[in-house]
Amino acid sequence: MRQASHIFRNPHPGIAVVLFAGTAGLTAVFNFFFAASEINQVSRWLVPACTGLAAWFINVVLVYRSGYLSRNYVLGWYWFVLLMATHPNGISLGSVGTSVIVSVWLAMAYELGDERKNGLIARTNLGLYSASLGLFSLAWWSAVFPALWALRNENPRQSAKIYGQIVAAWAIGVTIFFLILGLTNQSIGSYFVPLNSFWGVNEWPSLGWWVIGIWLVLALGETFRAQTSAKKAKRRGLMLSWIGILWALSLYTWQGPESNAAAILVVFAAPHMVNLQSYMKKSWMIRLLDISLLAAAFSSSFWGGQ
Repeated sequence: MRQASHIFRNPHPGIAVVLFAGTAGLTAVFNFFFAASEINQVSRWLVPACTGLAAWFINVVLVYRSGYLSRNYVLGWYWFVLLMATHPNGISLGSVGTSVIVSVWLAMAYELGDERKNGLIARTNLGLYSASLGLFSLAWWSAVFPALWALRNENPRQSAKIYGQIVAAWAIGVTIFFLILGLTNQSIGSYFVPLNSFWGVNEWPSLGWWVIGIWLVLALGETFRAQTSAKKAKRRGLMLSWIGILWALSLYTWQGPESNAAAILVVFAAPHMVNLQSYMKKSWMIRLLDISLLAAAFSSSFWGGQ
């Protein structure tokens, strides 16, 4: 397969600096024009810095845990442009933090199929971490369902005891959460108020969502192609990303933008963009992928965002 021409395909450590500077700089420009006016001066500098660090961190943690992604910096770049495309009102610390948190979940899910890891420990860690997501949003407790689906994706003939290990660890985490609430005399019922309201989708998603959707349709074809020709780690990783994408879309349908579904979606969609561009035979096709996502981000912002 031909080596695609993309600056971030270079594995040289110096490209990490380019990734940080490029994503931080573009975030600063993007937020300067489109972020809410009430954002203070400190955040205008803090958010770009955190975005640059997040691009590097997400790239490193997923590349080294996936077992199939090439050791370069393309993943971090595509996570960033997808984040811009889905946040027409500016990138916030909340969206960046959400992506970082979910990237750790995905890295732990990759370990389910790593034969070098202790299976029981990997499953227990994923269950506990899925429960800990409830500290940020109770709707994220639903992460246990894609965790179970990911386990089934590894081996459809897993015994019920194997699935029970994830559920048991998740239940222990949830129990500890409620125990802490009880010990601190906080109202448990108040935490369930957001879950009782069905936000739904009251308006069409921004242009960036539609552009990403088009590219994901093309990526779906490459996923089918990989299922017949790629190594096991790649087949497993791509399917795991689709599971995450469906989870993010379910969160958006359930609770709308309040669930930070866009920041979750981009973590799982980024590996598909990396895989898609690796099969592109013309450099202009790779440029089209990058430019279309950047153009969607700025265009949807000019047209009012979500």
